[in-house]
Amino acid sequence: MKVRTISVLSLVGVAMSALPVLAGPIGAQTNQSSNQQAAVVTQLETQREQVSREMTRPYSKGPLLIHNMNRASKLDDLINRVQSGQPVSPDEIDQALQPSVR
Repeated sequence: MKVRTISVLSLVGVAMSALPVLAGPIGAQTNQSSNQQAAVVTQLETQREQVSREMTRPYSKGPLLIHNMNRASKLDDLINRVQSGQPVSPDEIDQALQPSVR
């Protein structure tokens, strides 16, 4: 009886550990057309320019400046990843295009 129980539990454990491997990436864009890619890059670059303008304003100091610098860095990273053809999740793009909360 013990051998059967151990065998069944082992089989279930192996099956459960193999499922994530077979599932593949979740939420990642696999293929974008060049038009979609160009549109996304344009939107991200526009957002990057807005953040850059915010950084040059006189009231942009301290935590606000650091926040804007982090946003600019994340936008640059996303732009580079999209242009190089790396998979980028739509949620990540949507989050980057959200207006900054002050």
